[in-house]
Amino acid sequence: MTEAYYCYARWGALAKVVDLETRYPQLLITILQKQQLSFKPTETIIPISSHPSQTYTFSNTSLSESLDLESILKSSQFLSSEIELEKLLSTLLEIILKNAGADKCALLMPKGDRWLIEALSQLEQPAIVLRSLPFDDHQTVPVALINRVKNTLTLAVIENAVVEPTLAADPYMLHHSPKSILCAPILNQGKLIGILYLENNLTVGAFTRDRLEILHLLMSQAAISLENACLYAELEDRVKERTQALNQKNDQLQTTLKELHRTQTQMVQSEKMSALGQLVAGIAHEINNPVSFIYGNLHPADEYTQKLILLLELYQKHYPQSVKAIEEFADLIELDFLKSDLPKLFKSMKMGAERIRGIVLSLRTFSRLDETEMKAVNIHEGIDSTMVLINSRLKATDWRPQIEVIKEYGNIPLIECYAGQLNQVFLNILVNAIDALEDSVVRGRWATKKQALMDNPRIYIRTKLPAPNQVTISIADNGLGIPEDVKKQLFNPFFTTKPVGQGTGMGLAISYQIITERHGGSLECVSQPGVGAEFIIHIPLIQQR
Repeated sequence: MTEAYYCYARWGALAKVVDLETRYPQLLITILQKQQLSFKPTETIIPISSHPSQTYTFSNTSLSESLDLESILKSSQFLSSEIELEKLLSTLLEIILKNAGADKCALLMPKGDRWLIEALSQLEQPAIVLRSLPFDDHQTVPVALINRVKNTLTLAVIENAVVEPTLAADPYMLHHSPKSILCAPILNQGKLIGILYLENNLTVGAFTRDRLEILHLLMSQAAISLENACLYAELEDRVKERTQALNQKNDQLQTTLKELHRTQTQMVQSEKMSALGQLVAGIAHEINNPVSFIYGNLHPADEYTQKLILLLELYQKHYPQSVKAIEEFADLIELDFLKSDLPKLFKSMKMGAERIRGIVLSLRTFSRLDETEMKAVNIHEGIDSTMVLINSRLKATDWRPQIEVIKEYGNIPLIECYAGQLNQVFLNILVNAIDALEDSVVRGRWATKKQALMDNPRIYIRTKLPAPNQVTISIADNGLGIPEDVKKQLFNPFFTTKPVGQGTGMGLAISYQIITERHGGSLECVSQPGVGAEFIIHIPLIQQR
């Protein structure tokens, strides 16, 4: 019965221990009345023997009286039910500090080929859990004692650490001088899974036999719980790693899809712009030939006409008395008016032909089909040629006043750029500015003609050199501005505030890409609600080829 009693105690079957004490007190009287042994001053290392009678000694009170069995059972049940390592360590240290008579508790666990302090708790201080603190820096625990327990797998109890000769040279002992120390291996199926270190800085002999019994009971359950929690944590880490890997692959796939979509959209847009450029260039070429022919013939036709008029005047001078039929025909065709108006007519035709030639030149400048590579160009010409394309949209209509364009060009040198692509950016921003002004009119920005006269719808185009190696192009309007939530998404592909069918949401996204990726610059939007919006383009003068 005695050996059964000890086996139940070692196993941790406390309910059975209490049952035996209640049912067979006469058989266990030698155990229940045995006096607690005291430590000798020189007894520093206490080995755990396999023989029960050497391992356990009890005071004159029963085990159920010396130990708070209800509290221990609750603690053991809690430890057995906890599977999260962080909560388990925090609770374990709290229970041990409460029941073991220590004011400092540290739990060391292996991590790879190193041992680290994974839990540290001191009285009236928050616990430090899963921080992987080093133990061999002599700042937290005595390294020599930890290594001894780790190598021998033997419990070490030091009643008075100040006079312990084996630890006299340990830097931690010299600096902190704890009174009582306990260091125990935590074993599960013979495998060392942790080391528990306790110390008491005020009391000599703080870790009595009764408290050792408490620790043994707690550590038996803690060993199993720690092993399970570590396996669970390892499983969680693997799940997290797998989830992270899947998320990374998913992100890569999403990025690839977005890049593919963006590239596809860019190719479509490029094809559209290329087709537009070819159409513009073709129209310009077809118009240019007859216009050049007409323009080239206007000057000699004007000269011939002047000579004929001069000849007519000579006839009138030398033959003032004309025949009646000629006089009647001269009156019919209003000869005097014809002679004065015909030169004006030729002059007007010349101006119209020059205007057509200018438009054709602007169309050719905008298309830039012959400039697919980077080339030094005058960006003002590109802006002006772009304005030709949208000139009709600037004119006044029945429901809005004319949009005034104010150009403030700085002294800008030739810029190496992809001229056709840059003109596309100007076109996208200017069209958006016109749309914004028209929307502002609809929403009452210029509700009366008086307001329109005082503050016309305007577009400001400014260029300057803020630095020797950078040019800035600013295109601003005085509409209602852009809300902050919309402004954050302006350069996102397929984002548009226009009704379905009126916008693809790609103009500004492609413009942003052209400026940032193709030209190494930046494109930003500055807007104040109720005042207007400004798009600012920064382009370095020296491009990376």
